[in-house]
Amino acid sequence: MLITLLALLLFSVGALASTLRTAPPPGAVVVRGSDTEAGEFSTIQAAVTSLPADASTQTIFIYPGTYTEQVHLTRTGNLTIIGYTTNTMDFNANSVRLQFNLSQSLVGGGDLSATLRIDKNNVALYNIDVVNTFGSGSQALAIAGYGTNLGFYAVGLYGFQDTLRAEKGVQFYSGCYISGAVDYIFGQNGHAFFHRCTIASTAPGAITADGPDTAPESLFVINQSNITSSGDLSLTGQVFLGRPWSAQAQVVYISCILSAIINPAGWEIWSASDPNTSGVLFAEFNSTGPGSAGTRASFATQLGSSAAAAFGIAQVLGENWMSWVDTAYYL
Repeated sequence: MLITLLALLLFSVGALASTLRTAPPPGAVVVRGSDTEAGEFSTIQAAVTSLPADASTQTIFIYPGTYTEQVHLTRTGNLTIIGYTTNTMDFNANSVRLQFNLSQSLVGGGDLSATLRIDKNNVALYNIDVVNTFGSGSQALAIAGYGTNLGFYAVGLYGFQDTLRAEKGVQFYSGCYISGAVDYIFGQNGHAFFHRCTIASTAPGAITADGPDTAPESLFVINQSNITSSGDLSLTGQVFLGRPWSAQAQVVYISCILSAIINPAGWEIWSASDPNTSGVLFAEFNSTGPGSAGTRASFATQLGSSAAAAFGIAQVLGENWMSWVDTAYYL
């Protein structure tokens, strides 16, 4: 066991900083969709189920392919799931696709529609596209994240309504591609830090919908990211940075490039009958690009540099963030 843990440590320090990750690290459980070899698994969930139900550190390596299944993570311990890639820092090079087609209307609960459900702490996910292919018409999640110390690195998240539920704990997203149309980054009780991500709208709507149940227990900070549309889609002025799921919503954009898709008001109310704006913190600092122009909503805030410093990574994720975040992805 000591030798295996040492090998994994060396792998995490060395290989994660490189541009290639095309072979499993020592001791990893291997998933290969076809032509599996002895000891390998053909589905991701089968590999997850094979892991011991204890607090040990485990790694799953996935070879290229499309895996049509739902995956549910519940075991204790540290879990790293790695997708085969020729460029660890670029989501465009991802060759592993986890997909499923399911909506809330079919299962009676939004989280049950998620392609990947994370009900545990200490998960790192690298270079995998996670997709809910249902499309418009109902809540249909790609990921439901209920855990602390969740890290997502060069991951692609694709959906339409409610693509990503960052619900609990502290979560870090770096170099990711996140797409959707309606409230596609949402949650109630999590602290999530999005660093140098591409956030792409596919139709008119709000990007974020944050809303804790009572006191301000939730915070989304989107840092140095590119806010754009998917492909050549023209959405000029039809997208909002967020709307408040509750009146205690907190969302901050820092040093982001806002394309022309962003409405000049920046932010919108929840609904005409229930605006939910009485206690929100909807803020920007150092926004650039055509979407940064215009008169923002009356309930929005423009931060100065000193105020923006209160929303750095340590303030959002906690002072121990370097103990679990892969700092090669925080540049």
